[in-house]
Amino acid sequence: MQCSDAREGISSRLDGEVPPPGDLDAHLAGCSDCREWADDAARLRRVPATLAGEVDRPAPVTPVAPPRGGTLGLGLGAFAALAVVVAVLATQGASRYTINGDTYPGALTSYGAGAGRLIATLAAAVTLGAIAFGVFRTAVQDTGDVGLRGYLAHRLAHRATRVWAVVSILMVPLSAADTSGQNLVDVWRYGGLWATIGASETAKGWFVSFVAAVVVLVGLGNALSWMAHLWLLLPAGLGVLAAVVTANEAQGPRHDYTTAALMALALTTAVWLGGLWAQAVVPWRDERRWTGVVFAVIALGYGAVIAVVMAPGSDLTETLYGRLVSAAGVLVALAGLLQWLRRTVPATVVLTVAAGVAIAASELTPPSFLVRRFTIGEVMLGYDVLDPPSVGRFLTLWRWDLNLVPLAVLLAGGYVWLVRRAGRRGVDTIQWPWYRTACFLFGCAALVVLSSSGVNTYATVAFSVHMVTHMLMTSLVPVFLLLGAPVTLLRTTLAPQWLERVLDSRSFAVLMRPAVQILLFALTLYGLYLTPLYDRIGRYHWGHTGIYLAVLVTGFLFYWRVFQIDPVPHRLPFIGRVGMLLAMMPISMFFAIIVMTMNGLIGPRLYQYLDVPWMTDLAHDQFVGGVVAWACDEAAIALVTVGLVLHWAWQSAREEESDDLV
Repeated sequence: MQCSDAREGISSRLDGEVPPPGDLDAHLAGCSDCREWADDAARLRRVPATLAGEVDRPAPVTPVAPPRGGTLGLGLGAFAALAVVVAVLATQGASRYTINGDTYPGALTSYGAGAGRLIATLAAAVTLGAIAFGVFRTAVQDTGDVGLRGYLAHRLAHRATRVWAVVSILMVPLSAADTSGQNLVDVWRYGGLWATIGASETAKGWFVSFVAAVVVLVGLGNALSWMAHLWLLLPAGLGVLAAVVTANEAQGPRHDYTTAALMALALTTAVWLGGLWAQAVVPWRDERRWTGVVFAVIALGYGAVIAVVMAPGSDLTETLYGRLVSAAGVLVALAGLLQWLRRTVPATVVLTVAAGVAIAASELTPPSFLVRRFTIGEVMLGYDVLDPPSVGRFLTLWRWDLNLVPLAVLLAGGYVWLVRRAGRRGVDTIQWPWYRTACFLFGCAALVVLSSSGVNTYATVAFSVHMVTHMLMTSLVPVFLLLGAPVTLLRTTLAPQWLERVLDSRSFAVLMRPAVQILLFALTLYGLYLTPLYDRIGRYHWGHTGIYLAVLVTGFLFYWRVFQIDPVPHRLPFIGRVGMLLAMMPISMFFAIIVMTMNGLIGPRLYQYLDVPWMTDLAHDQFVGGVVAWACDEAAIALVTVGLVLHWAWQSAREEESDDLV
């Protein structure tokens, strides 16, 4: 019997349930960690007001038992959310299909798709939020495994993931039939199911969500370490996003704004909702009251963006869609207030119902879709680019990225706050170099410019401009961020325990190996552009956001290893760091040559469907993109290499001066 199975059995036995098969007592006799865990669990049942070792912040806190009625409240909230969705579907009937020119697919398909979407979305949100709660809000054992409260959150996430996986795979055929206006039984009977699924972006999104759920389920079933749970946040978050980026709110004019808002709203609400579910069933401490207010403000801000674009003006009050969106906003604000008042169960119920109201609204056609026909640019990009690029348009055609700009602002604000905090430490005052602050802020500013200025506006329609953005995101932004030594500053000022666990972990050591870094760089470059991947995801705003985040992370990790300003495992000598840079040159050079000489186009459907009037030669634009990729990457690597050589010479001179003085 493994430790995870044993702890499942201990919890079941204490709850009065039948433990899983296996010799639990024999395992306890031979495993001291599980015996200690069982003693802690039994003590918790006897004295629920005492949780030894769970205080991980300076202010004294009083742990308490799970709130009364937590499980019942969660059930009532989920039932109320489902009732809202069913009621909206019943009142709208066939009209929500005919208004778009589709036929009514029948009650089974219509109600099944709506109810399944709610259940799978709630289960995915609970999974992500419960894992995040266990990672960031519970103590960790000396062995590196999650503690008692973390394990109980783990169990909640594991159960929710099972529901998520089952319902999401059912949503693949259901959503395909629903979005095409066909009865699922008829589609299956006449052999058109696979063709219907292949033509449905919503069905593909649910399949990706299912794959993510399976990955999380396998991870939760085989690992109890804190680091494993931290890694599982990645597939859990991707699974949540995959189910929402194909919603109505991610389509039509200005969907670059609404898609970004929808992604941020989905992640924020999922972490908040899942954390509340965990607090409602897990013995908990008094959480900081302002967390609910912060979550509510973020959710309301991004929700307001969606409301303004999808239901402008009087549509917000005169249409059912607008009234449902408004009601969801009121419920979110109420949930934040209830959490401020430390009313965990009511806050959880209200937020669950708010999720149901929002999903019910998303089942309807937004009023802005019924005003006029969309252009091809509005369908694929959210906007039209009618004029050729120029310096003036690069500087003036701004479209703010609602994901990356807030990220840059948050990074810059947090960095400045840490610098100020470092300067207020009394006798241990840290004189943080001004040039490091300047470098980091410049990197944040570069991220804003590349993601939101006219450069990014044209990057979606011209491959050559896209390669400028890609290469600068890979080199310029990470280089200046790392010159600010953000990890060192964070360790010096706050010294968070989670950061030390990450830096000391085996997975981080593997990730920072030079061979792994070079492989990641090559896979990102070749795998994205020399496969059909870019053509498939480049047509969507979420695809461009994912590309930017991928190249940012890849570049950040690579140059983190090269600079070694921040802590790294097994520091490389100077010659090894230069060798990493030299190894990158042929990778980017061969990529550029392939791009410049290949017969086909990269992203043919994207650029051919857009059919921008001023883009008359796609092959030439791709050739220019290859030149840009070669020039930008080689220049960046050359400059960093020269910088390393100069720094090595300066350091050697200082060491020689020290030897002469001795």
